[in-house]
Amino acid sequence: MDRSQRLGTEKIKPLLWSLSLPAMIGMVSVTVYNAADTIFIGHSIGTLGIAAISVSLPLLLSISTFGQAIGLGGASIISRALGAGNKAKAHLTLHSLVTIILAINLVVITLAYSKLSFFLKLFGASEEILPYAVQYASWALPGSFCLNILFVLVNQIRAEGNAKFPMFSQIFGAVLNLIIDPIFIFGFGWGLMGAAFATSISQFTGFAFATWYFTKNPKSVLKLKLRKLWAIPNKAITKETFAIGASSFGRQIAGSIMNIVLNNSLLHYGGAASIAAFGIIYRLTMFIFMPLFGINQGFMPIAGFNYGAKKIPRVLKAMKTAIIWASLFCVGALIVFFIFASAMVNIFTSDKDLIFIGTKALRIFIIAFPIIGFQIVGSGLFQALGKAKASLFLALSRQLLFLIPFVMVFPIFWGETGIWYSFPVADFLAAIVTFFMVWNFVKKLKKEDETNKLLNLDKENINSKFEFQEEIIF
Repeated sequence: MDRSQRLGTEKIKPLLWSLSLPAMIGMVSVTVYNAADTIFIGHSIGTLGIAAISVSLPLLLSISTFGQAIGLGGASIISRALGAGNKAKAHLTLHSLVTIILAINLVVITLAYSKLSFFLKLFGASEEILPYAVQYASWALPGSFCLNILFVLVNQIRAEGNAKFPMFSQIFGAVLNLIIDPIFIFGFGWGLMGAAFATSISQFTGFAFATWYFTKNPKSVLKLKLRKLWAIPNKAITKETFAIGASSFGRQIAGSIMNIVLNNSLLHYGGAASIAAFGIIYRLTMFIFMPLFGINQGFMPIAGFNYGAKKIPRVLKAMKTAIIWASLFCVGALIVFFIFASAMVNIFTSDKDLIFIGTKALRIFIIAFPIIGFQIVGSGLFQALGKAKASLFLALSRQLLFLIPFVMVFPIFWGETGIWYSFPVADFLAAIVTFFMVWNFVKKLKKEDETNKLLNLDKENINSKFEFQEEIIF
């Protein structure tokens, strides 16, 4: 059986687990080596080093946005094409995606290098932080080039039903980073440059593995022919990819805008220590978000494939199961993080003031986490089924409609504390919006399923009538 066909035949719970768990492990492994950078830098350079990574990260995430958006948009097309039995379209999509991201990479990375100081200042780097941030970002950018391609390829590997390969490649990259990180930072005395260089090497390794998968691996469903990458991408596929990926792109760009507002607000109300505190919180909460994204990435190929195969009950069952798992995980994470907040922050720094700020902020930041899982899976449903406008709106609602205005207004009344409370309030309101949109959409899916059943019944009646007539004739 074609590996992708299991998406439409296996039981939902074990299928979702088999796809989600490898994605969760792989993404957590990436989070581990990102956290390791911050831990090593925090104990070698201190608060300014952590702050430098914190203001560099939004720039690097803005660049990786293109890979994530194109990868997720293309994965939706490929999973639905495979579900409908159209492997030719799936192959055409894969080649178009890689050509698109290569072209975008050349433009974006060149622009980032030419205006590096400007972008870092935009994301909140003060004159005190800027030299450290420039050193880190300049050595991390080559890795971003590889990471964009990696995001595109990994999403297509998951779209064809293989979740284990991305996991192993991510784990290998994480282990490699953890080995060479302290060597570069402490052994060679390269500091921030060493941390960024180690990350770039790990990302290049992941890119090499993913490229091998589609070019040399005999077990891959889809095949990547390097000579076809010179062709102009298919216009219809490009348009649909950007339309579906717009939600992911919008979410990340909104996140970048949010980081501009947030870092500058933190710099104004709390200084470099507050920016460093958010950097620590971001690294810690990624251990919650990455497993949630893993569940979502396991859910989306199932939803897309079965929607393409007109098996809507399987889509709804997969969504329900994913929401339950994500919500239970979030509740458990909230309890653990709230109790051990101080100990977790202490891993990154020995600065008592930074530990105090970070502990207080972390406990406020995670208040609304029990509803985050539903929000992520709900948004993933629209993206997986190719509902570009709804997915884009949900992606933007949390950041642009709620979080950014709150970050600007709350500190006027409550100072730095108001900034931290902006996050749970925005999460709560965004979850309400997601609930009503998903509820209405599920009703439409159920009606669509009823229509499909009636059409199939009519076809069966017509076929039965013809068979009866043939029996009479013969």
